[in-house]
Amino acid sequence: MSTAEHHSAKRQLTLIDCLGIGINGIVGSGIFFLPAALWRSAGGQGPLAWLIVGSLCCLVALCFAEAASRTDRSGGPYRYACDAFGPYVGFGIGWVTLLSTILGYAAVARGFGITAAGFIGFVGNTPLEVALSCLMVLTLCGINIVGVRGSARTSDVISAIKILSLVLFVLVGLFFIKSDNLHAAPQPAAGEQIGLVAAAFAGLFACTGFEYIPVPAGEARNPRRTIPLAMVISVLASTALYALVQLVATGVHPALGASETPLVDAVGSFAGQRGRKLMELAALISSFGFCASSALVGPRYLEAFAEDGFMPAAFMRRSDRWGTPAVAVITLSLLVAGLLSSGLKFQRLADVSNVAVVVQYVATCIAVLVLRRKASASQHGFTIPLGPLVPCLALAGCLAFLRFVGLFELRMAALMITIGLVIGAINRSRPSGRARAGGHSDSHRSVS
Repeated sequence: MSTAEHHSAKRQLTLIDCLGIGINGIVGSGIFFLPAALWRSAGGQGPLAWLIVGSLCCLVALCFAEAASRTDRSGGPYRYACDAFGPYVGFGIGWVTLLSTILGYAAVARGFGITAAGFIGFVGNTPLEVALSCLMVLTLCGINIVGVRGSARTSDVISAIKILSLVLFVLVGLFFIKSDNLHAAPQPAAGEQIGLVAAAFAGLFACTGFEYIPVPAGEARNPRRTIPLAMVISVLASTALYALVQLVATGVHPALGASETPLVDAVGSFAGQRGRKLMELAALISSFGFCASSALVGPRYLEAFAEDGFMPAAFMRRSDRWGTPAVAVITLSLLVAGLLSSGLKFQRLADVSNVAVVVQYVATCIAVLVLRRKASASQHGFTIPLGPLVPCLALAGCLAFLRFVGLFELRMAALMITIGLVIGAINRSRPSGRARAGGHSDSHRSVS
């Protein structure tokens, strides 16, 4: 059975499943902590900052939607860059995106361990925090080995819980808003900038994640329709929810910018200790949901790299019993667990991860323009209206956001791309890598 035929037999993800992946990728731990940063930069205008960054992400999501509608294969931005610019540039984009996924997964898993230890009354117990983090990673590893359908169901349930908790926060908190708080002036911390654009950049991390949706496209039903719809809907819904959450948090908490746990403290201001505990639980579930999406999509990058000869063939072998890329799943889980056990600090690496996200956004915006010149969209594909306007606006917005990134982060991102290109070139130069790349290309042409 060819790779294409095998994937066709394993299409299990529905539109609801893909929405769950997208919402879990977007609505993670960021919304529980970033309202304070937006308040410091924009004060009472914080909700407008969410609309700015959400609008940019919506433009980018439209570009992803068109690119996704041109293929039914897994790989997401890696696949689009390959199709537009060739395999080596595509692999460079895919490699830095994979690193971003691994680092984000590890950082949020560490936060999960800290929150879980505090929730059960063991604040500051580092060994327990690490153990709980690793236990979660190993649990998700098992879920993803048993089957993508089980992982998707986990994602669906967690998405519903986290969205419900935030919606309840908005609905109840609206009755406790004090109008004077909504006119608060920005109070930036040392090194922070003020203004709506600066606040929007601070919120970028919480709005990314919709790019997870097309990564397992090869396992989605009717992917040319399902993937674009899921991306656009998830961005629009998340942005609207974020703006309302910021509005309520600003209105009920007069010193939001000074809080390290803004939503927990905001709930505590009108619901007391019991409300704080419930919001802590919601943050815990949300972090788990983000990690569930990362655990699902990360191995698909390794699988796609292996299919194209950039990584060892073992990563594209699927379990005969469950039909999942078990070796890739285990490898990614061990890498994340290793980072958790090493005691490394992830803050600056997380900043590099954000650069990687913008890099893949820029690459996809340009890829859409290039792919249009190479071939028109299929009859059932999605094409963004207004010609090149939307991709160009999205590209300009991404480049404008890059001016808030430090030189160190830009250099590190460039270094990681270079390292990835070297690794990929070495593996692809081997006879087995060339054979897989050529065979996969022939198979892909036969089903295009």
